[in-house]
Amino acid sequence: MQLRLRTGVALLAVLLAPLAVRAELSKQERDAARTMIAGTLYLRLDVPCRYGRGRWGIAKAIHHVESLLEVSPEGYSVERKLALPAKHKKDDVYWGFFPNDAVRYGKLLFDGETVQVWMEGVSPNDYEMILDFIHIQNLDDFTKAFNRIFSKIPLQNEHPEWPDEVRQAIAGRRLIAGMTEEQAFIVVGSPVKVTTAEENGIRAETWVPRQDRGFVTSWGQTEGMPTGFPALLRFSGGRLQGTEQTPSVPEAKGN
Repeated sequence: MQLRLRTGVALLAVLLAPLAVRAELSKQERDAARTMIAGTLYLRLDVPCRYGRGRWGIAKAIHHVESLLEVSPEGYSVERKLALPAKHKKDDVYWGFFPNDAVRYGKLLFDGETVQVWMEGVSPNDYEMILDFIHIQNLDDFTKAFNRIFSKIPLQNEHPEWPDEVRQAIAGRRLIAGMTEEQAFIVVGSPVKVTTAEENGIRAETWVPRQDRGFVTSWGQTEGMPTGFPALLRFSGGRLQGTEQTPSVPEAKGN
């Protein structure tokens, strides 16, 4: 009898183990999460997505969108999913969502500890956008992930302590000398290349910003509108010292 009881307890533990691993938000927490993404939000990061497009390669011909950005309560990454092979031969990566871009019409899809967030950009960048919140076991986890990627207000308005000229430049997506790396990031997003050095004991960085706001095809060709960003940004001691309008540096293929 004791042996059968112990066996039954062990079997119950095995059956319940997947439930413990696949922790999910409660209905109340899901409702709170939906409220959190309501309205217009502003991105804190670049959000690349993989798109399947029709033969004409235009927005109306997009037939599926796949998330590439993974955001957890502790951090974020696009490297893992970018390294995976595309599900369809002609899928392209859209690099059109930059920090401080407005998105809206949020929808959530719950799957265990992963919450997919779908939103739509605001015209003229009215493409679909999708990303993954991962390792989400409770509303606190969701809130931390949300705060890593979204703001309720334009990013420059979160910093009334910044000089007016800097805040106005960010609102117009312009760079001005003296910007910090954080401020320049809000304007140009993640650079495609960063080199670091030391000059007279002071840290120096050179950024190569993304030159096209659009698609990188499966064969490495870029299709989209030019960003208008300088080809190089030079920082010294964490401050933007100047830019260079040199010819565009080709972006890495395979993105």
